[in-house]
Amino acid sequence: MQAPQTAEHVANFTLTVQQARLPLGDGETVNSFTINGTSPGPTLRVHQNDLVVVHMINKSPVSTSIHWHGIRVPNSADGVSGLTQDAVPPGHDYTYRFVAKDAGTYWYHSHQHSYDQTEQGFYGMFIVDPIKEASHDDVDATVDLHEWTFGDFRNFRYVQMVNGTAKQQQISATPGQWVRMRLVNTSSNPKLVTLAGAPYMIASIDGHDVNKPSLLTNTAIPLGTGQRYDIRFQMPSSGSVALFRATSTNKFVFEKTPAVVVGQQGASFASPAKGLPWFNLSSYGEPAPTTITPQSKFNASYTLTLNGHMGFENGRFGPMHTIDGEAFPNTPTIMVQEGQVIKLRFVNETDEYHPMHLHGHTFTVLSYNGHAISGSPIVLDTVLVLPHQTVEVAFLADNPGLWMIHCHNLFHAYMGMDMMIVYPNISTPFNVGNSSGNFPD
Repeated sequence: MQAPQTAEHVANFTLTVQQARLPLGDGETVNSFTINGTSPGPTLRVHQNDLVVVHMINKSPVSTSIHWHGIRVPNSADGVSGLTQDAVPPGHDYTYRFVAKDAGTYWYHSHQHSYDQTEQGFYGMFIVDPIKEASHDDVDATVDLHEWTFGDFRNFRYVQMVNGTAKQQQISATPGQWVRMRLVNTSSNPKLVTLAGAPYMIASIDGHDVNKPSLLTNTAIPLGTGQRYDIRFQMPSSGSVALFRATSTNKFVFEKTPAVVVGQQGASFASPAKGLPWFNLSSYGEPAPTTITPQSKFNASYTLTLNGHMGFENGRFGPMHTIDGEAFPNTPTIMVQEGQVIKLRFVNETDEYHPMHLHGHTFTVLSYNGHAISGSPIVLDTVLVLPHQTVEVAFLADNPGLWMIHCHNLFHAYMGMDMMIVYPNISTPFNVGNSSGNFPD
């Protein structure tokens, strides 16, 4: 459960965590967590199979940690305070070591008081370039979708952000160029986006390539918190391409102006219609051989019912979010052995969206909202379970350790929607709670 000490190539980074007042770009200034002076923090870019060594220095006034979302790290580097490490106190440092096994788009964020710290700017992108490119991109751009909230339950205000600012983002590209846009939802609410001005393909989801993706138009893409979609398109011979954004907080009505414009500035775009069909991952792309299928022999199967009720969690009264009627730490524990194939059936009994994230592993989607996967194999680390829908996934237990599985709406996780995947004969010397100061949610 440790990374090797040496490798052919080592990528070294130093990340310094501090707090600072930052402008949002709409006139508001907020107290934010910064990493090397910015929020989001620097994009870390490495090559597949690099040994990654990240030295974190905590100059903020609170304890913290870093989780490497979607990256199959050894358990020792997972960054979950109280489980794989103690949270790093102010004035201390910590070093993470892991091999970047899988190419793709990932991100990193706090896993100590993550509901507060991640939403307040403690996050950044992590890109793993493949050993061999499957396609050539002339322009490679990351688009981080985040939001800040203000006020109380009666008067919430949301500020929508792209790459750390409320201002529209401009990406340079010329006619004929191929553009890869790496979309990352780092907020707690689901996002809905669409592209105007050019047909596009979904090349990758959660860092894993789609087999033979087809071109899409007039289609909206739902992104659960923590999910990443790489879309690719060729710039038209004239004009621009625009990314429009909607959120669940405004009932998925698209904004009137684009969040991102690619190419020529000043182009005019009509806001997309609300009724655009949503992307259907169950039939996208073409079938390909894959290790796990609906016909696989499963060593164990579990149904995880996502629900909730009012109650007390973490000393706070409010809407508890539960799995099988229980809030963490009373949620069921799934015991696995290395080499087993485990099937999970998520049943969402609520009116809310639950992006369920598994640490240290990937899911293969078997069926999505009642539809068997008939197109490309879909491999995710965060699966978005829509209200009153059911999703079936399976994973190979190939990374021994103690691993969290939780809703990545961080308020839902904070209010109990967490559970554990546990391998035998593994324990932790760390603890969660007031006496230890470790609070992973």
